[in-house]
Amino acid sequence: MNGIYGIHHICIHTPEIEKSINFYRDIIGFHVIGRETCGFGEYAMMKLNDSLLELIQPNEQDENTFGDIGSITHIGLGVKGIDSVLEDLRAKGIPLLSDGIEDDDAPMGGLRVIQLLGPSNEHLNLYEWKRDF
Repeated sequence: MNGIYGIHHICIHTPEIEKSINFYRDIIGFHVIGRETCGFGEYAMMKLNDSLLELIQPNEQDENTFGDIGSITHIGLGVKGIDSVLEDLRAKGIPLLSDGIEDDDAPMGGLRVIQLLGPSNEHLNLYEWKRDF
């Protein structure tokens, strides 16, 4: 079935990815399922049962990276059939933060994503990953 199927992950920006990995792994119980350096910074995907946590230590940091907006940067929703989801969003007049579907080969084997804002200006990223987790 195509469409949005649930929360895929929560993304946290961190000024020290090692410290964050250690905390979520050693204290909370997540394990690292992928780690790499991408164009935007250091990246780690962690998993605990069915929950995924994305940690990013961005290359570029400013006063908004860890400031008043907090460090949770977006809610990532999993999508199947992202092309039809985009058509549906456009038909409903939902404004997008991106020009459409962005396609990238990183991280974690790649993804296709649509970015939009929720009703309280929360960032929602709709992901169709190129691999299963």
